[in-house]
Amino acid sequence: MGTGYRPPSAGTAQTLVLIGLIFQLIFALLFLFIVGVLGIIAASAATTLNGVGGVNTGFLYVFPIIGIIFGLIAFLFIWLVYTKSYQRIKNGEYERAKGATLIFGILCLIFAGVIPGILYIIAYVKLGDAVNEMRNPPGMTPGYMPMGQPMGQPMGQPMGAPPAAPMSAPAPAPAPGPAAAPMCPRCGQPGTWIAQYGRYYCYTDSQYL
Repeated sequence: MGTGYRPPSAGTAQTLVLIGLIFQLIFALLFLFIVGVLGIIAASAATTLNGVGGVNTGFLYVFPIIGIIFGLIAFLFIWLVYTKSYQRIKNGEYERAKGATLIFGILCLIFAGVIPGILYIIAYVKLGDAVNEMRNPPGMTPGYMPMGQPMGQPMGQPMGAPPAAPMSAPAPAPAPGPAAAPMCPRCGQPGTWIAQYGRYYCYTDSQYL
């Protein structure tokens, strides 16, 4: 953002994404090596043992292959989340990281682990809070407009409110009018003192006296 201010929610979101990446790495290793590699080794051993009897053991390779595919998908997600979400949060690009984090959270719930998906969705919510905190940094009262504040209007005063008069400058007393109001020569009614022009005015005949 270039302001030097880092919202607290941004740090929380970055931590959640990092924890999600760690869980994703664990899931990827489990699928790739435990289910995939060890599964293929076990299937090969079973094929060797049953080869003499002619038993078809090809179906035993299905689950290890699926495990390897899921493991590779998880590693791909780790790279995407790190570059499109974690790095953007670290660089202060909270608005750009927000959408990517939500998408990865939903996809992870389907393909790459429930726990990372939940963590990414929570991080998405915290990124929304970080964007709001950037728009209302500390010292700014929510509900007021810190930008575009009229000159002479104190910070924190609602928009549209008249500027407060300086405390050290009391308002000058209005200039007193003449002792007696003159009568209008046309209607005979007393005139009304207009302090702005320093003259009397007859509202009946619409003329100054």
